[in-house]
Amino acid sequence: MAMELKIKAVIGFSGQMANTLKYTPCGKYIVYPMGSFVVLKNVKSDKEVFLDGHTGDVCCIALSHDGTKLASGQTNIVGVKADLILWDLSEAKKLLESGKTMIGSKCLIRRMRQHLSKVQDVSFSCRDDFLASLGSQDDNAIIIWSVISGEALCGAPAGSDSAVCCKWLHGRNDRIVTAGYYHVRVWQVDFSLPKLHVMDAKLGSVRRIFTSIDIQTDDQFAYFGTTTGDVIKVKIDRDEIRFHSDPDTIIPVMAACSKDRFVKGIRAITCLLNPSTGKINIVAGAGDGVIIYLNTQLQTVAGYKTQLKGGITSLFLHPDQNQFVVGTDQCNRYELSRDLQSAVLKTSCHSGPVNDVAFPNGCADLIITSSQGDIRVWNIKLKQELLRIQVPNLECLSCLVSPTGSSIVSGWDDGKIRAFYPETGRMKFIIPNAHTEKVTALAIADSDAKSPWRIISGGAEGRVRVWNCTSTHQIMVTSLKEHRGPINALKVNKDSTQCISASSDGSCIIWDLIRYVRIIALFEPNVFESVLYHPDESQILTCGTNHKISYWDSTDAEAIRVIEGGDGFMTSIDIEPEGEFFISGSEDKLVKIWLYDEGLPVAIGRGHSGLIKSVKFSPDLKSIVSVAATGEIIFWELPKFDELRSIVPADLR
Repeated sequence: MAMELKIKAVIGFSGQMANTLKYTPCGKYIVYPMGSFVVLKNVKSDKEVFLDGHTGDVCCIALSHDGTKLASGQTNIVGVKADLILWDLSEAKKLLESGKTMIGSKCLIRRMRQHLSKVQDVSFSCRDDFLASLGSQDDNAIIIWSVISGEALCGAPAGSDSAVCCKWLHGRNDRIVTAGYYHVRVWQVDFSLPKLHVMDAKLGSVRRIFTSIDIQTDDQFAYFGTTTGDVIKVKIDRDEIRFHSDPDTIIPVMAACSKDRFVKGIRAITCLLNPSTGKINIVAGAGDGVIIYLNTQLQTVAGYKTQLKGGITSLFLHPDQNQFVVGTDQCNRYELSRDLQSAVLKTSCHSGPVNDVAFPNGCADLIITSSQGDIRVWNIKLKQELLRIQVPNLECLSCLVSPTGSSIVSGWDDGKIRAFYPETGRMKFIIPNAHTEKVTALAIADSDAKSPWRIISGGAEGRVRVWNCTSTHQIMVTSLKEHRGPINALKVNKDSTQCISASSDGSCIIWDLIRYVRIIALFEPNVFESVLYHPDESQILTCGTNHKISYWDSTDAEAIRVIEGGDGFMTSIDIEPEGEFFISGSEDKLVKIWLYDEGLPVAIGRGHSGLIKSVKFSPDLKSIVSVAATGEIIFWELPKFDELRSIVPADLR
């Protein structure tokens, strides 16, 4: 029975999802999505737990007013019903303080399925008896759920065009406001039937796409953010439910529109009471990172404005009314003072897939990760970003650190190899047109302490190229063309006389780095994703899309053993220096530690919400780091090797 790996730290936040970063009503915790997980985090201790149960990315979150329940909706493939899950938040808090990590099965109250493809938004009623959910474009429906039974009480088309956001009134358990493409609607639920009665707000000639909503505490007015960057104020009072023949006397109507427009639209909005004046203020977050105060006439309040990095997607006021928690589309999380004068960056993380991770030689405190548009250097102990090297509009597919630590070498999707100084992030050198397509794999032969030293690169067009690098110039030594598919991995042996390339064409080739010719090749009906040498270089380990890990003889390329890797295709492997244990990452979101000789898994790590892209042992063999396509970085505690050995019975060793 394999043991469970313990998570030491996690860096991750799906900041692109609108209005999903929130304080719990007690103010001690925050909740936010991370891929297909909902994360509950203690603000003071930084402890966190993961509510796992969704099969797709979490896209909306709502908290009950009493702080006992949480609802979350997800995305799914087109035409397939998406889950809306109700969680026991009180139990989740207890499990967090007790030291648990993956608690989805213990806190899941019920799973509700009705909407196709995506749950667009979700909201609790003022007394937490009911839940309202909006569907995406596939069904565009509003559904009212009973929180107690989980039954869908009633539903209706949300509008003639797509609905985007919804919110219950503060003082009425039967009224809800929805908005979206060119409409604002006020609904009343007749629970005796049950049935939804709708009334459209009169917007005059104003046509807007509404993206966010908040309602005054007295339920007189609602405020909406729009894609055009203005704020719309709507009086939301309406008639009670009438007979169809009775004329409407009280109709929701637009009351004001802000004269100022904010860049890239208003994506988050909240109302708060000004204690000094007793009046309502509106705080709006724009797509260019600006947060600004407005009064009830929708005029900007002088002196109350700030600028953050990334477009504002979440803006939530602490229950004590003293600060905001802010999320941006660059996946930054801030704590912002109420007067907007003090902003503290609490966490930052990648906003796209993390493609690769590397440790500097002999340094276990730092890692380098590559993603869309940037390379980042992280301090593991502090969980902090130390350096960000940005190359806009490009994606870094591979990165590594030179043996002396003097260069960060990276491969990009524009076919260039770029090297940077690790202290400052300045460009050291660039090899233009290194490949005609993407640079998908890199390795270093020789030490960069001497000159010249060699970089081995692999491209999406199937070529393996060798480069001589000095402080002044970089020259291609040879271009090896035998693969017919992208090169996914490269590994060099200890004395830098050979390297092996793994390709999507179903072959791995061992190359002579002295004569630059092929030595031998191995073939399998498989897309090879990763390859490595055993430390004694007698065997080669490969993994790929056939869900298997294969052992090969390095001299004749004959298969020695094939073991089942997991339920998904295998994406990455790494081996410790003695060769007794290796680790794997795969599509099934699991990190596994294996005994090399026995071919048995002895430890399993559950924590990723998406496909794992790369896994690495730390140089001090005290931790494992893994990165995923959903953007998170997880640091695992590596058990003592004696503990891992004891898991396998002696007769199997």
